[in-house]
Amino acid sequence: AREQWDRLLARVTPLGEAIFALPSAAVRSDPWVLLTLGRYGGALANVLRLGGSGLSDPFSVILEEEQITDPFIRNWLDMICFLLQGATTDEAPTTLMAYMLSDFYRPNVTLDFPKGGTKSIVDALVRGVEKHEGCGVRLNTHVDEIKVEDGRATGVVANNGKVIIKAKHVISNADV
Repeated sequence: AREQWDRLLARVTPLGEAIFALPSAAVRSDPWVLLTLGRYGGALANVLRLGGSGLSDPFSVILEEEQITDPFIRNWLDMICFLLQGATTDEAPTTLMAYMLSDFYRPNVTLDFPKGGTKSIVDALVRGVEKHEGCGVRLNTHVDEIKVEDGRATGVVANNGKVIIKAKHVISNADV
């Protein structure tokens, strides 16, 4: 198991380090990407060199390529994927796992948990938004569509077809 673990970290750590050097805010899907990404051209080239076309592949591809078969390691990684993204290694992208494993296993790193569990983080974010007049948060709401007008998100359609938000600003954590 130790040999497999070391082999896995040797594969993902350089990619994770490269991803650290490329702030996610610099990677955009609009024409202004050249402005934000321009200063990180070297970092982007490094990420692409290390990850290639497999950056969005499921992490399980890396596990197969590196012949990671130990049941404890596989279950541990599935648990990490579930805690981070509600997914398994068959679903979580390689970029996410390379980033997180590189971060988790740096020297002198500790894994902390907030008082009250991770729900306390969500509760604090909800309080922070809802303290502003006219602002609200809807949790556990299945969204079928984010309405877009003139290139801007203007509303959300729930799975029952009802438009539940018509607003100047819509914030979503949906995968792009």
